[in-house]
Amino acid sequence: MYRLEVLLFVIRTCITVAKLNCFQRLEEDNVSFCSCDPAIEDRSWSKFSFLEALMLCSMRCSQTASCVAYNFFNATNQCQLFNQTLNKFSVLPGCQYYLKNDKDGIQIKKPLAIHVVDELKEFYFNGNNISAELNFANANNFKLCDRCDLNGNIYVVAVNLLVSSDDDFLLTNETWKCTKSYYDGWYKISYDDSFWSDAITVLHPENTDRTGCLSPKAKWIIESSNCSECLFYCRKRFLS
Repeated sequence: MYRLEVLLFVIRTCITVAKLNCFQRLEEDNVSFCSCDPAIEDRSWSKFSFLEALMLCSMRCSQTASCVAYNFFNATNQCQLFNQTLNKFSVLPGCQYYLKNDKDGIQIKKPLAIHVVDELKEFYFNGNNISAELNFANANNFKLCDRCDLNGNIYVVAVNLLVSSDDDFLLTNETWKCTKSYYDGWYKISYDDSFWSDAITVLHPENTDRTGCLSPKAKWIIESSNCSECLFYCRKRFLS
């Protein structure tokens, strides 16, 4: 009994440290996401308590070289391991999705070039506001572009301008969604934009050659009514 208690104490200590240092739960407004991607391993620890099973799930992912994330279901102690970051998600009661932090705390950086048609009002990255006033010196100058670094995995970008990343992963084009109507939470990861219209691509009103800092594949986008004087909102979801 003494050896078992010591063993459980060691497990709790190691997993707690691992969870704090290596994994973070993906949630928004106290709502947890649950991955719908194919799992590389699926098991349950029904004989253990919720906390012990959560620790074992975290340890299992840590010890599996290809594991980068896991689901944990509170009611059944079910553990699902994934070898890719979140692509498809749902919101299920009792399901928590944990994502492995970048090794040694080094964040994934994606340099982004930004160019506005008229004025940059708001910029959101994964549901978080990136202050235009503090981060984009040329937010009101369509002749000049700005650059910034996006850190970590990209889930949702919400904005009204022309953007491109250095590797062309993030580009404004017709795959974005746009509207001229304001909706509460329009910038959040969990927001359902399925009823928004696809973005319309247009030519820059002056001269697209002035956007030399951007990828030539990036396109100017507006919402479907092509209202030149309207304030409109655009977003790009990288999750299903």
